Amino acid sequence: MKLKPSLFAVACVSVILIAIAGCKTAPQAETQTAQPSEVVQAPEPTPAPVPEVAPKPVDDALTALRDKMEGLRNEGLKYGLNTYRPEDWTGAESSRDAGLSAYGSDYDAAQSAFEDAIARYEALRRAAFDSISSELEAEIAAARAEAVRVGADGYYPEQFAMADVSADTALSLKSSDDLAGAYDAAQIALLRYKSLIAGMSAVGLKDKIDKNDFAQYAEDDYAAAGQKYDEAASAYGTADAAALDSMNASVDLYTAVKNAGYKKLSEELAPKVEAVRALSDGIKAERAAKDDYAKAANLRKTAYGFADSQQWEEAYETGQEALSAYTAVYQNVLLKRNAADAAMAAARQRQESSTELARKADEIAPIPEGTEGYSEELPAIDENSSAEEEAK
Repeated sequence: MKLKPSLFAVACVSVILIAIAGCKTAPQAETQTAQPSEVVQAPEPTPAPVPEVAPKPVDDALTALRDKMEGLRNEGLKYGLNTYRPEDWTGAESSRDAGLSAYGSDYDAAQSAFEDAIARYEALRRAAFDSISSELEAEIAAARAEAVRVGADGYYPEQFAMADVSADTALSLKSSDDLAGAYDAAQIALLRYKSLIAGMSAVGLKDKIDKNDFAQYAEDDYAAAGQKYDEAASAYGTADAAALDSMNASVDLYTAVKNAGYKKLSEELAPKVEAVRALSDGIKAERAAKDDYAKAANLRKTAYGFADSQQWEEAYETGQEALSAYTAVYQNVLLKRNAADAAMAAARQRQESSTELARKADEIAPIPEGTEGYSEELPAIDENSSAEEEAK
């Protein structure tokens, strides 16, 4: 008995037959032979991406460095240290610029630049203040000595003591390495000593003006000078720069009043000098007393020179000297001239007496003519030569 093939078997056979048929129809791969000149390169591997590193953030320490640097720089500009050693200041400025450029982007670079700038500013600061403080100490010593010389320590005892305190404070701050504080205290001391010196000048000028009644020649300036003096006294110890300015203004105004007074006196003196000079010229004093006359003439010329430059006190004082010199020349030459005239008169009288005696003697005992030495005329007297000899 024959069995019918099952459906499953038929399907399997069909699959096998399809697979065999597919193998027979697949095209055969063509084999290409590489040419000798061509080199097959292997592809390069792609590098792994490098992770980005975030910059180190700015912190309080870096900011503190920056602020310290800026503080030193501002102090240097305040006291003019940028002009003390320009090349050193330029180096510090370069480091500062580099630090500010790196600030926020390169922490380490900014830190290094800030530290370098700080070191440079501090070195310049110390060198400058050391030099400045030495100069200031010398100025203070000189100003204090001058204040004592003009009597400010006795006339202004309280104010003088305040100036001394400032000077001592400056030295103390310098010892504690507070260079800026020492500088400020020294400046105050110097201002105070100078104010006291100017104050003594103002007092002296006012006394001279009052003694000579010069205020009448410049009343407005006199009043303003007193006002400025009062302002200086009020500002002393609290606003010392303003106090010195006011005291100097007071001195200038009092000087103007004094000049106005001496100008008036000089204008009154000049005609007197010229009058005595004319008298001296009238008796030929320039020839009779050459050296003394030249001295008087030089004083007169100097007095006019002071007047031309508006130095009226000096003009008046020198004019007085010229007047005295011309007067002395005139009196001395006149005295000599009078003595010479007296000598001439005496010589003339002696001659007349001799003539009279000779006549009387001739009447009593005439001298025969032809006698040796006989002459009817007496020798003439040279009045000029006799006068000069008598004056000597």
